[in-house]
Amino acid sequence: MKNEYLQWLEKEFNTSPYWQLLGITMDELEAGRARIKMSVKRQHLNSNGVVHGGATASLLDSVIGVTIRSMKDVKVATISLTTQFLAPVKEGILYAEAKMIHEGRRIQYVESILTQEDGSVVAKALGTFSIKQRIS
Repeated sequence: MKNEYLQWLEKEFNTSPYWQLLGITMDELEAGRARIKMSVKRQHLNSNGVVHGGATASLLDSVIGVTIRSMKDVKVATISLTTQFLAPVKEGILYAEAKMIHEGRRIQYVESILTQEDGSVVAKALGTFSIKQRIS
């Protein structure tokens, strides 16, 4: 069972206008671990008929923010996101997860991975995030 903060955080992200635009939803959330998902729709495809890199990067960036915030009641900002696009995607459901690499007082280094339903990896990212504001 999720604590009150995680329930609030899940609602905050699921009602984000940007997440709603892309169709991103929370799949799993616990302290220190998050998984989000997006069903690929026609509007996510680029002119080559595959998911646009911006949608891919948005998933990778978003899951990092959720993961950091699941551990700390803070606001965060992306400083850097280095993304590797490994395989094209045309359809299905994409899942993004993140793992903390280094947790500093002000700077966080986090890896994220994007997979398809069958578990195949389609993209990875390394994010550097800044703690902008402590909420409580």
